[in-house]
Amino acid sequence: MARSFFSEDMADIADICGQAVALELLSVLPGVEIKVPLTFSPDNPLSRLKRETADLLIKELAGNKFYVPTRRERIDTKAAARRLNREGQSSLEIALALHVSERYVRILLADRKRPAKRVKVDERQIDLEDWLSNADPKTGAQHQL
Repeated sequence: MARSFFSEDMADIADICGQAVALELLSVLPGVEIKVPLTFSPDNPLSRLKRETADLLIKELAGNKFYVPTRRERIDTKAAARRLNREGQSSLEIALALHVSERYVRILLADRKRPAKRVKVDERQIDLEDWLSNADPKTGAQHQL
């Protein structure tokens, strides 16, 4: 069951500390990178969890760090956003359902392709493939290496 979690880190935490701990992390600290201290500290994000949960994580994972994803399920966000949009939901409703920003939903639904980056080519410069093949593109003569 633990392998259904969004990330490998969370699946490992569910295997080591239990699914309840992983679910608490996902609900209380989504999107946070956690550095597990050697002892409990009120300055660490783990202090926002139940004390027994924090103590268990410290006992089992002291000195490690992991990232808590913003959502539990593995989903195709773009496909889910399009499906919800076809069902008549607004971008705000979609953003709340998918735990992403409303701006990101608008980007997903716009389906704009990024323009190809134009690279200025200096005509005086030899093409890398031609140089590697050891031939001058203008004369066909072999280069001396």
